[in-house]
Amino acid sequence: MKNVFGHTLGLVMTIVLVLTGCVPESGQADEFKEGTDYALISPPIPVQAPAGKVEVTELFWYGCPHCYHMEPTINKFLQHKPDNVVFQRVPATLSPRWTYHARLYYVGQLLDPDGSKRVHSKIFDAIQQQRRRIDNDEALTRFFTDLGFSTDQVNNALQSMELNAMMARADEVGQMSKADSVPLVIINGKYKTSPSMVGNEDKLLKVMDYLIKRETK
Repeated sequence: MKNVFGHTLGLVMTIVLVLTGCVPESGQADEFKEGTDYALISPPIPVQAPAGKVEVTELFWYGCPHCYHMEPTINKFLQHKPDNVVFQRVPATLSPRWTYHARLYYVGQLLDPDGSKRVHSKIFDAIQQQRRRIDNDEALTRFFTDLGFSTDQVNNALQSMELNAMMARADEVGQMSKADSVPLVIINGKYKTSPSMVGNEDKLLKVMDYLIKRETK
């Protein structure tokens, strides 16, 4: 009788645990709300990531202090991102000055494609910390030659078809996302979220993780 009672009690407890275990899952799924923590992008932005991958895009501007302060959060994400995530930065082109900074970013990418020279961080530091104005080709060339690149290398990047294609992509992402401020994070061309939407950068990482899981096949 004792054994039967013990077995029955164990079965009941197992059922209770299973049932109550569903509550946190359901709660977690409902934790982030469309329209509050993220928004749909319609129509979706075409992605460049290979099939089976999830594309995560940060839309930013070098002149934005909030984007600069979010760099450690982005770097934290990159250190622990899932293997199926392809990350890219896309500079916003919401004004002529922003558009020139987009050229600045992409020239940096062409000169430092693997990031080994930390050109992206150095541009951010120059604009945000040193208050340098890099708003024309002369200032851009001077900045990159100060970093050790030759004038020919800079001019080749400025005149390249790759730069034109990159700028076209930046325009496409900015326009289709209907972005009116940065920083903005786009998940697989379908969802957008930001620190201002969710309240803080720690929650932003959680929302990003949630949306990435939704898009993982």
